[in-house]
Amino acid sequence: MASKKMVFSKLLPVATAALIASAFLISCNNNNINKVDLTATGADGTQFNITGEIDKTNTSNCGTASPYSGSTTTGTTTTTTTTSSGSTNSLFTVNSRMYFTTGAFITLKFLYDSTQNQGSVDSQQGFSFSGLPLLNEPAVVANFGKIFWGGSGVPVDTGNSGTQALSYLTVTLNLVGNKVTSGSAGLALSQCYTTDFIHCTSATSSSMCYTQDGINCYNTNTASGPTVTIKGDINCTSNSIPSGSSSTTSQ
Repeated sequence: MASKKMVFSKLLPVATAALIASAFLISCNNNNINKVDLTATGADGTQFNITGEIDKTNTSNCGTASPYSGSTTTGTTTTTTTTSSGSTNSLFTVNSRMYFTTGAFITLKFLYDSTQNQGSVDSQQGFSFSGLPLLNEPAVVANFGKIFWGGSGVPVDTGNSGTQALSYLTVTLNLVGNKVTSGSAGLALSQCYTTDFIHCTSATSSSMCYTQDGINCYNTNTASGPTVTIKGDINCTSNSIPSGSSSTTSQ
């Protein structure tokens, strides 16, 4: 009996440690479900974080994906891609706007290719962080760099010819941009319909962009400042759409 007590007393600390470790891992995983964790590094080596928990109440979905129609250039080859109802598409324009629980928000626009696991952010509206003056967090914009979505980070239905709301978004960013010292990246943006991602239109379309004045699509080139590299992860899940699925938004 004494021997059993000794074995039990030796195993108890091990079991307790295992339970604590499991709880810690579960907590970490849960905390990463809706979190932006980015680091901006200046040319002089100074760093600041762009981090926050995504507010699922104000972030109705993790973005939208619309079939891409236009030209893409790879090296010296330009490929014109058009989409039509009922066809299977591999290229989609993804637009996302995610609010933090602090009130700050980020916008992200990139070309998604279902045959690849990475791509480039949009050269005009790629990435912006509104900043949070109350916490001395500067606004940041980026129009150049890579976005990695792995095998299933963007839940797009390639057979859907309409605009889809994304139930989740799991991507890694490696961008070059600017800490904003002039411009208006920190303004709260609204969405408008567009056909060219340059101007808003009063007609209902399958594509939308972000706008400050309701006339022009938001262009992050209007903001400038010291160069920074932006690296890290975005993990978003939607409250309104079941995880692991996507739905079509009626436009």
